[in-house]
Amino acid sequence: MSPRRKSRIVAADPDWLSLPLDKLTLTRKEGFAAFAETPEPPRPPELSVAELKSLDPPELERHNLARRRFLANLRPIKTAQAEAVFADLEEILDAAVDQPTWEAKSMAAIDAFPGLGKTTLGLAFAKHVHNTLIGAHGRFTEAGHERWPVIRVGMTGDTRVKDFNWALLEFFAHAGRNSGTANMFLTRAMNCALACESRVLLVDDLQFLRFRTTWGTELSNQFKTIANEFPLMILFIGHELRDKGLYDDPQLARRITPLELAPFTIDDDAGRHQWRSFLLALEQRLPLADKHPGMLADDLSDQLYARCSGHIGSVMSLMRRGCRRAIRTGDERLTADLLAGVKLDEAAEQLRKQWEALFRSGRGTSKPSGSGKR
Repeated sequence: MSPRRKSRIVAADPDWLSLPLDKLTLTRKEGFAAFAETPEPPRPPELSVAELKSLDPPELERHNLARRRFLANLRPIKTAQAEAVFADLEEILDAAVDQPTWEAKSMAAIDAFPGLGKTTLGLAFAKHVHNTLIGAHGRFTEAGHERWPVIRVGMTGDTRVKDFNWALLEFFAHAGRNSGTANMFLTRAMNCALACESRVLLVDDLQFLRFRTTWGTELSNQFKTIANEFPLMILFIGHELRDKGLYDDPQLARRITPLELAPFTIDDDAGRHQWRSFLLALEQRLPLADKHPGMLADDLSDQLYARCSGHIGSVMSLMRRGCRRAIRTGDERLTADLLAGVKLDEAAEQLRKQWEALFRSGRGTSKPSGSGKR
């Protein structure tokens, strides 16, 4: 990569929804920079119901637009479990950075069912690495190359070795990605990673890889080659990776640190306290004029758990849609009746009746002892 060639870094744009699609994709370096460096939409001012009613129509529309944008970008609360996984990733990366060049670099895998925030957590870690290293060392290396601390590649159902190596080059927009062999692509990608001082390779949707096929085995071997030759940590993200064969290869089993995310559980008071703490933190972030302390944690705890069975992705979807409806209808608060009309994903709906029956029978609750309303 020529030191004279400088790509345009997307500037922080407060109107981030106006960014063209090609600047939002994470499969290219400029798109990843836009994701990592664009600040989140500012929190709208908290207005009372009376203050909302005093706004003239244009002011109200501007305020509601700001709230819709904030909700669209509403990030999950970082749970204690997510913070622990984040800390583990930092330790793994720190250890990998100082490893001798001839030793295989570390690999980690975040393994969790859909809707538990594994990709969100992986991208948050990648964003942290990107901004930390650029903030500490600048946008360009001492040799004058662009600094790209993170490479991100997404898997598909039929990804082969050459496809994967091409995706590495596509991230860098390398001119040599249009022709060559798999080995040529890999060599070019390694040169980019070395020149750009890349430190993390994020491989998302790894569950799509068919490990127990010929090309799955070939790609597993490719991961080992990258760990041996590239100066970076590989972070895999997927679900049921053990059952799908990721650890069948003894070398990968020895090199990959598995990290798991589990849903909230309410089997004991410790789990119920975690669920309540999450809801208390979440309700404070909701941009509704008539919300009140305990709106989620006291009034709606059982209903929310029944609707989402502890999966943070489903909870966040329900919050975004429920708040949008509360703003549109003028309710400005979340209630059982309002949320009952909000449609949710199929997996959550399949378990809903079971949880509702359990709570109605009095044989279960999502609320810890001493939390007030039960």
